[in-house]
Amino acid sequence: GVLPPLGVYDPLGLIETRDMRRYEIMEVKHGRAAMLGFLHIILIQAGARFPGYLSPTAGLKFADVPSGCFASLEALPTAGWLQIMIVTAMAETGAGNVPDLPGPSGLAGGPTGLVKAGLLGQPQTADKAPGDIGGEIWQRYADPEERAFKLNAERNNGRAAMMGITGCL
Repeated sequence: GVLPPLGVYDPLGLIETRDMRRYEIMEVKHGRAAMLGFLHIILIQAGARFPGYLSPTAGLKFADVPSGCFASLEALPTAGWLQIMIVTAMAETGAGNVPDLPGPSGLAGGPTGLVKAGLLGQPQTADKAPGDIGGEIWQRYADPEERAFKLNAERNNGRAAMMGITGCL
């Protein structure tokens, strides 16, 4: 997104030589991850913790995990990291969407609403706008002006969160 006050900043001239759609998709995706990560750091520093055990076999409670970025990374057991990576890969590829999986009838699509909503998101495809991975229950805007405003707001918030999470490291 070309946003004021900077306009187009492309000192190397990459816009003309590269597929910018891929970079738009990555910017939205990384911005969303950074927003969640930054919110996580704010909540952890404020003392918010889940009750119970993070790893019952290791005897590790959520409250026992240190609040520092790198210290908390080291405290998490390897099996926990594997679970995070598997869920992330499933969300990235849409592998969590099983066509015949029944879902709650309150979601879009009736008895298969959970799948149509995207249990772990849907894969990014060429026919969708960058970042449009949420399935049928995702909020969409028919007005092009409003859609552009909302996407630019998300991009700006994502960019700020990417800088914020980098500063927290």
